[in-house]
Amino acid sequence: MSTFLSDFVLSFVSLYMAYRFKGLSSIPARAALYAFAIIGISAGLGSIHFLGINALDPIYRFFVGMSGCVGVPLLGVAFYHFGFKHLTEKLFFIKIASLFIVYLLLTYFYPVPIYSTVVGAISMVIVIIVSLKKLSRERMGALYGLAGAILFILAGLVIGTNGSRGPILNVDIFHVMLAIANYSLGNAIMRLK
Repeated sequence: MSTFLSDFVLSFVSLYMAYRFKGLSSIPARAALYAFAIIGISAGLGSIHFLGINALDPIYRFFVGMSGCVGVPLLGVAFYHFGFKHLTEKLFFIKIASLFIVYLLLTYFYPVPIYSTVVGAISMVIVIIVSLKKLSRERMGALYGLAGAILFILAGLVIGTNGSRGPILNVDIFHVMLAIANYSLGNAIMRLK
């Protein structure tokens, strides 16, 4: 039951952040909308799974993979746009299509289990670099970005989803940390230019 609640919190926060970007037309805003929607849907399906309802498990597993291989990298794309190169709409959609195709290939045809960890790490490194570059000019946005990236990294590499810390399951800590990270990254994207 605790994992249902923690996944529900992650879903709620992620979908709330997606909603905040609804109607905004900039590339980073659309990247955030898609990223948080994918993560929120995945966590919502996870809540259903952790209630013991397994009818949607194939869709749940698909979205879990898509969260790590498409959703999180889209957050990196948003920060890349801020810090390195402004993306055209055409290039943005090519990146989305590429992420999705590579996800399908490396998940279902030529499985590479570490792929989501690698693209997630690259995305968070981009967030950290851009946030550090923007720290002196756009302090609050940069601090939100740093906090979100650090929480993402700690959740994935230190906490993980197996085992527990005393009576609290690691997967629950993981979900709550990702919820806070998503809130932070969403606020960073809202504030940065």
